[in-house]
Amino acid sequence: MKILKTTITLLLMVVSFGAFAKKDKPATMIKQEIIIDASIDKAWEVLGPQFGNAQIWASSIKHSEALNEESINGSNCTERGCSVAGMGEIKEVLLSYSPENHSISYEVKEGLPKMVRYASNNWQLIDLGNGKTKLISQIEMKTGGFMGWMMGGMMKKKMTKMSSEVVEEFKYYIENGSPHPRTIKSNAKS
Repeated sequence: MKILKTTITLLLMVVSFGAFAKKDKPATMIKQEIIIDASIDKAWEVLGPQFGNAQIWASSIKHSEALNEESINGSNCTERGCSVAGMGEIKEVLLSYSPENHSISYEVKEGLPKMVRYASNNWQLIDLGNGKTKLISQIEMKTGGFMGWMMGGMMKKKMTKMSSEVVEEFKYYIENGSPHPRTIKSNAKS
């Protein structure tokens, strides 16, 4: 009788755990801020009009290119293809593009791991005056399924590290006019 109770209890725990793990987790938000010692116009030129060329300054992006010549509010493209270290090929689609607000927002439409249901990034530049600009980057990521439940924390840690490096590399590129040493090293390996 005791073995039967233990077996039923374990079975109920497994079923409950499986049902819980299949539900989507709440969105993970990763926010990075950095002050750039350059004008907002200089920073916007790289963030906005050069959206398709992120591999020039970001070490995690091995290759990037505009996938079309369509425009949202003056953008040079609405889709970008990237080869991202540790992820492979992805396709990003612009959700918003605002030269007036110096902001862009894009969603990863293809190439996410199956456990990631949704990922987007919002970038905003804020003019601080005296040749200084604040960059705010905010990633929203939703995971789901058993693997999402199991690996969500690891994904957040990895994406936090990557986004921290990306904003640092953006700052370096804007301030120095050349890629960050980490980007140079990464590009040499490609």
